Amino acid sequence: LGFWMPWDQLFAPSARFALLVAALGHDLGHPGYSNMFLIDLGDEVARKYNDVSPLENMHCARLLDIVLQDRCRVFGHLPRREFQGLRKMIIDAILNTDASQHDAILNT
Repeated sequence: LGFWMPWDQLFAPSARFALLVAALGHDLGHPGYSNMFLIDLGDEVARKYNDVSPLENMHCARLLDIVLQDRCRVFGHLPRREFQGLRKMIIDAILNTDASQHDAILNT
């Protein structure tokens, strides 16, 4: 990421890869509507995730469904415990893209 944020010194290679996967999948399946629109509409995705970051939760679920398929097991070589940590990193990275949550994130 450059001089001010030495990516290779901050994260292990597997974590860098997990963040790259999260970046690639952070809008997977996006219908083109906002969370608020889906919540107000009572859309199935909003109901499924109890109106809490429904799109971001859906993006996570779809991405993880893909990377857990036999033909796409890009994390399949990792020990289970390491994969669980990277899975959490991916989920956190994607959930934190919900703009409605940015004030809460920045104020912690």
